[in-house]
Amino acid sequence: MSEVGERTISFAGEVTISNIGEAHEQLGALLREQDAVVIDVEDLTETDLTFVQLLESARRKAGESGVGLSLNKPASGALLEVLRRGGFLDNETSDRAQFWLQGAAQ
Repeated sequence: MSEVGERTISFAGEVTISNIGEAHEQLGALLREQDAVVIDVEDLTETDLTFVQLLESARRKAGESGVGLSLNKPASGALLEVLRRGGFLDNETSDRAQFWLQGAAQ
């Protein structure tokens, strides 16, 4: 059972530039309404830099407004590949890398 004010948002299948607008609206609404948001990336099969940019922006905005934001599991598969290619994991001790990898060795 979720804590009061905590919600999970699931992204499954393909989340790319072709449908990022819907993801932006859904995530933005939750960040405005909840105390904590968990992003479920378990069933994400294809993604691109727009999704990573959306979550990076959400991560910063959540931090500024005191909203908890986390992934349900460390990034893997297509998401991990985009993060690597985009240089988002260059410093594995950074807050950004901790968000994406949750301390898991990659």
